[in-house]
Amino acid sequence: MEEKLVLVSGYGVPGEDDIALYGIAGERAVKRFGLYHGRAPSFCCKGDDGVVYAASERADGADITAYDIWEEGLCAIRTLEVPGRGLCHLCAHEGVVFGCCFESGHYFAVDAALTRVLWQFCPDGARAHWSHIAGGALFLADLENSCLYRFVLSGGLPQGEPQIFHQPEGSGPRQILTLEGGRLASVNELDGTVRILTEDGGVRAAVQASDVPEPRNWPGGACLDERGMLYVCNRGPNTLSAWRYSGEILTPVWEIPTGDWPRHVAALLGTGLVLAACTRGGEVCGYAAGKDSPREVFRLPLAGASCVLPL
Repeated sequence: MEEKLVLVSGYGVPGEDDIALYGIAGERAVKRFGLYHGRAPSFCCKGDDGVVYAASERADGADITAYDIWEEGLCAIRTLEVPGRGLCHLCAHEGVVFGCCFESGHYFAVDAALTRVLWQFCPDGARAHWSHIAGGALFLADLENSCLYRFVLSGGLPQGEPQIFHQPEGSGPRQILTLEGGRLASVNELDGTVRILTEDGGVRAAVQASDVPEPRNWPGGACLDERGMLYVCNRGPNTLSAWRYSGEILTPVWEIPTGDWPRHVAALLGTGLVLAACTRGGEVCGYAAGKDSPREVFRLPLAGASCVLPL
């Protein structure tokens, strides 16, 4: 049975592992190694050459560290200080790494070798949370201003001024995904919804991400599997919900309890597994979700778990 590798990271506690690599075969997970990054590595992404980039979500600034993966562990290559504070998201695309700093509102781009800042953008009052590449454009989610920004890319970098896609006031866009057929999905933290958007930002449909009426829902992350199923983790209700997308309609499939405060979710393609990083619970919960009756299959301990990265 082929083993899949998954990297998990979290806000951590001083002196303990805050990044770990697990090997997953079938429904079993075995820890391969862990390391102490420090500086709250709340999000990681993988570059085109297999390098892993870790974001440091600091209150006093922001930095990115590039890691090579070896059999015996991760090897730090380089660290670059970047603009802003509270770096919470990274996205690597064709030799460029894009980042978002929630506390200061900075969006930026750096080169994949982490030698210099290539571009930055900081709208008034922004809470920068997500960057997403789709259709030759860069989309940015601004949670505080309830809008998305769309930049045309040229040579891998944003050009000119953005189109601004205003969303309902107080919706709080947190994450953007591309659905089958090119539509976008916006996961909204402040009003608890998922909205289906056209390429120009128009709203085609909206659903509540959780059917649990109380407590209030602050959706965390979302992901798609190879079947086009959309999974959303719901903070507050502490659930994982699954949705089928067809004909610009999201149809609920199931919603199950998960760990405390699920911040991020990822599908392990080809396995039917979905993993949710539960920050307050200090664990990553794994589910066999390939059928309509999901079940929990493992829990991976990690203090302040916040990100799951299939490798």
